[in-house]
Amino acid sequence: MPSVSDLNFRQAVAAEVKALRGLIGISQEELAYRAGVHRTYIARLEVASTQPSLSVTFQLAKALAVEPEDLVKAVRLRVARSTS
Repeated sequence: MPSVSDLNFRQAVAAEVKALRGLIGISQEELAYRAGVHRTYIARLEVASTQPSLSVTFQLAKALAVEPEDLVKAVRLRVARSTS
């Protein structure tokens, strides 16, 4: 069973990716295409059943039109809010 911090991290990534995708108005399929991953990977990511590698984080950031460090900061803030 994953630790609570692992789950919190996956949930924060899921929420941030989904929120950013919604802001730019693209589908999971379009995000997957832009990031060079399979649509089912995006679906699993958005329900917190997987977490991205560092290289995929960079691909997702580019596909979502944000800087990788901004994506990481946003996830870190979500984790902090969920554990406080």
